[in-house]
Amino acid sequence: MKTTPIDLADLQRGRVGEPLVRATALHSLTFETRDLDAAARFFGDFGLSPSARTDAAIYLRAVGGAHHVVKLVRGTRGRLSSVAMRVDSELDLRKLASLAEGSPIEPIVEPGGGHRVRLAAPGGVAFEAVLGIAELAPLATRQPTPANVTGAVHRAGRTVRLPPTPSEILRLGHAALETSKPTALVLWLMRTLGMIVSDYQHLDDDAASPPIVSFLRCDHGETLTDHHTLAVALGPHTGLAHVAFEVRDVDEIGRGAAFLRARAYRHAWGIGRHILGSQIFDYWRSPDGIVAEHYCDGDVFDAAAPTGRLPFRGSNLAQWGERPPLDFALPPFSAAVVAGALRGIATSDEVSIALLAKAASALSD
Repeated sequence: MKTTPIDLADLQRGRVGEPLVRATALHSLTFETRDLDAAARFFGDFGLSPSARTDAAIYLRAVGGAHHVVKLVRGTRGRLSSVAMRVDSELDLRKLASLAEGSPIEPIVEPGGGHRVRLAAPGGVAFEAVLGIAELAPLATRQPTPANVTGAVHRAGRTVRLPPTPSEILRLGHAALETSKPTALVLWLMRTLGMIVSDYQHLDDDAASPPIVSFLRCDHGETLTDHHTLAVALGPHTGLAHVAFEVRDVDEIGRGAAFLRARAYRHAWGIGRHILGSQIFDYWRSPDGIVAEHYCDGDVFDAAAPTGRLPFRGSNLAQWGERPPLDFALPPFSAAVVAGALRGIATSDEVSIALLAKAASALSD
């Protein structure tokens, strides 16, 4: 990988002192899909609700106040189209619009309104910085279920009877991205959007080597925030690895899984508890192949928490639960996949066939 000493210093710190702006949250993701209704049906069964629909798009919300957390548009295949990050001020938008990779500030002429700047990030990931999108009234949710433990009984004489419904999704939690230029993208996220690296995973035990996976959180100063809002992983092409939605507890994960299984959706991986982030997780695939995660009980940190490091190994992906199946991390073999991988390798100085093979081998460790 070609890089400069300044790049390496910023990468080692996992943050920069004076980023251009500090994004405050992941607002929403836009997905292309071959079948709008089928995709909306999957995400509805997963736990999202429609907030708006136009001739061009379907907007889906969680139970929180965000107008939408997923936007579905027509395309030739299921794929991530763009990532929308929320910023705090018009000044932030003006700063981002001044970048060579930034668009002018433009009104969002869609349900929810607001303004945005489109950003072309390294590796081909399309981002939007958004401001002023309308909020909605939160939806009603069930109350937490008291637990009974010997010596600490909180549900005396009461049963647990959850109706067979989709999970109640509280909010959009994070997105995991794959790119052939992971170092360039991580540096851009730190310098442009002010994100902090919570953890790196290195292929070698050498912590100075370029990371294979980086977990980044928003910088909220002394206020606690999720362990990661974005994850960036090495891969032969640019796209989404998975999108994750927070639910209240393991009961919501379980009843969501039962609902999805009864409707013959394809299970991807889980249930288990991650190491980095500590979430209890369960992953499913949409008919388009988009991987979506239910999770609960994730780590939170303030800006003072230092950047951690952990070797990239299959055994370091979860504390308990089954190992991920091979197709969770690797796409099904096809001519299109091979062609896309070769294009990614040819256009990046960060990835090679040998490096990808080594990373795939590490998943079995």
